[in-house]
Amino acid sequence: MGGSWARNALKVLALLVVGILAQTTFANDLRVHNVAPDFMMLLAVSAGFTGGPDQGAVVGFTAGLMSDLFLQSTPFGLSALAGCLVGFGVGWVSASLLRPRLLFAPAVAAVGTAVGVVLFVVIGYVVGQAQLVAPGEGWLAGVAVIEACYSVVLALPVTALMAWALGAPNRSPTSMGQGPPSAVADLAGHRHQPTTRSRRRRRARAGVR
Repeated sequence: MGGSWARNALKVLALLVVGILAQTTFANDLRVHNVAPDFMMLLAVSAGFTGGPDQGAVVGFTAGLMSDLFLQSTPFGLSALAGCLVGFGVGWVSASLLRPRLLFAPAVAAVGTAVGVVLFVVIGYVVGQAQLVAPGEGWLAGVAVIEACYSVVLALPVTALMAWALGAPNRSPTSMGQGPPSAVADLAGHRHQPTTRSRRRRRARAGVR
């Protein structure tokens, strides 16, 4: 188990390194209305979706820290906090309220990324970064929508890569919706199986007759 955990951790770290390299090299050239995709936030969302709240929080925090290393206009740790909260929130919702299916990944990625953008700006404003809200609510809504559209396009490959890195079960459209047999069915089957005590009682009654 320890070896498997170490391998998964290395794979996740490698995926995060590739993500931050992509973010800092060519992502800034993929701008729509001066908004670039946020690969690290998408990785945090996909970690929560495929690994659950705990792994989502850890991966989101690490991805945010990597982003903070290259952000000079905001406090260090702001992206880490937003990524941690988003990864945990997406993981909790996926584990508690959804039947995780790969087909849900684009919608979850869009909502999670948009929430991450809003959290980043709101938390920044709370800690004194008033410049983040200076452009107004319309600007924030536009950024959240554009980032969500980026995430929809990239959600399926990124989710598949994160599932591979975390060692999560295969989330195919068919297998992800199939859960274990219900407890009611197991209980019903168990009731139809005669117990040792009941067999002894039947043999004793047959002997008496």
